[in-house]
Amino acid sequence: EVPLADARQIAGLRAVFGEVYPDPVRVVSIGADIEEVLKVPQDARWANYSIEFCGGTHVAGTADMKQFVIIEETSTAKGIRRIAAVTGEEALKAQLLQRSLAAEVKSLHSQQGAQLDAEIKRLAIELDQAVIGVYDKHVLRQEFESVRKAFIEADKAAKAQALKQATEQVQQAVEQNPDQEVFVFKLAVSGKAMVQVAKYIKDLKTKAAYFIAVDESGAKVAHQCVVGKQVLARGQLKANEWAEAVSQVVGGKCGGKGESAQGSGTEVARVDEAVQVAKDFAQTKQA
Repeated sequence: EVPLADARQIAGLRAVFGEVYPDPVRVVSIGADIEEVLKVPQDARWANYSIEFCGGTHVAGTADMKQFVIIEETSTAKGIRRIAAVTGEEALKAQLLQRSLAAEVKSLHSQQGAQLDAEIKRLAIELDQAVIGVYDKHVLRQEFESVRKAFIEADKAAKAQALKQATEQVQQAVEQNPDQEVFVFKLAVSGKAMVQVAKYIKDLKTKAAYFIAVDESGAKVAHQCVVGKQVLARGQLKANEWAEAVSQVVGGKCGGKGESAQGSGTEVARVDEAVQVAKDFAQTKQA
């Protein structure tokens, strides 16, 4: 221990900014004898060694710590880094948590679809908040990001393929039935993709169509209908009334006007019934 005023004179001394140190203060020197340092404290040579104030907990030997895990490494100033670590029981907890998270990240490789999406979102938060070794967290994040990137790319490709198939399904139905004015489709696409498919019918202006699909989450039904201007002009079939009839089956809310309407519900098991209701409603308006 060294008087605080004397210790502050040491060239290259390292201390935490804003920290309040006791007087006398404990000075830890690695590579330079502290007695020699105190004889000529302002000698520029001492800047080449690690000499710092220490006001924390000490142990007689490293064996007392049992476990040692570096949980944080940050910058305190230009060219100066600071580490934070836990020991003993806290270090053991960090190691056990790391093993648990490693198993969870590994399990992502065997999952897919909505389940994988949900697990990725959950684990992203847990990894950020986890108090584990810095390097261990880095390794886990690399594996996690690899899985997440692959999922995003595969999901993007799957959605593009589903949109392509749905668009072709609608186009073929219209082309094969040129005299048919009203169509009802059950699609395997998301609500957002359904909007793009509906645009094809809307641009024709001479057709009306209803699109119903179970959203990717599997927890709700997305539906949308468009009524071409020529069909709407006859005043029999209106999109908002059509959507209201379907909403009574799938639940939830809907909204829109005569030319276009949309909604979402939660009665996933009644999708086929909703498709039939959409067809029946359209037929009654055309009769």
